[in-house]
Amino acid sequence: MFISYNTSTKAIIWIDDREWACRKRAKGLTTPDYWTWLDSVTKDGVPDYSGETNYSIVKTELDVDKFNRSGYITSNIDGIYFHLKWDTSKKEVVEDDDSKTAWEVAEQWVKIRAERDRLLAETDWMMLSDTGTVSTAWKNYRKALREIPSSQDSAKVFSDIDWPDKPSS
Repeated sequence: MFISYNTSTKAIIWIDDREWACRKRAKGLTTPDYWTWLDSVTKDGVPDYSGETNYSIVKTELDVDKFNRSGYITSNIDGIYFHLKWDTSKKEVVEDDDSKTAWEVAEQWVKIRAERDRLLAETDWMMLSDTGTVSTAWKNYRKALREIPSSQDSAKVFSDIDWPDKPSS
């Protein structure tokens, strides 16, 4: 198994059984662009990787299933996320709790913002009414919803959010 990792943060970029796939991902290239780049750094059939300083690729034994089961490799509709680091002293992949926690909080905030947006959308019709009069209570409710990301930015999970009460009229 090969891994590519960021040389400054040691964060795992990609894990694959093919070295070139790790390099491609670390460089942020599409497959056709990778092969074009590889041709540009190859002389007499030997690639020259000397210009690569922001990532490294190593071959290592790795129990990918273990990290999948523990949640340190996660995936959603946007892609795969590795909450792992390369320990240069031990020469092994280790769990990155800070990265995993940050990702989990970010995922919770995706849900929080979606709910906030849904609640705002429920009241959009009031802002477009023919009368042009919207009570202060409804204006304050909508303002409180819009301010949730800044006023409750310390929340870590959806259940930590103190949702404003809808006005009765």
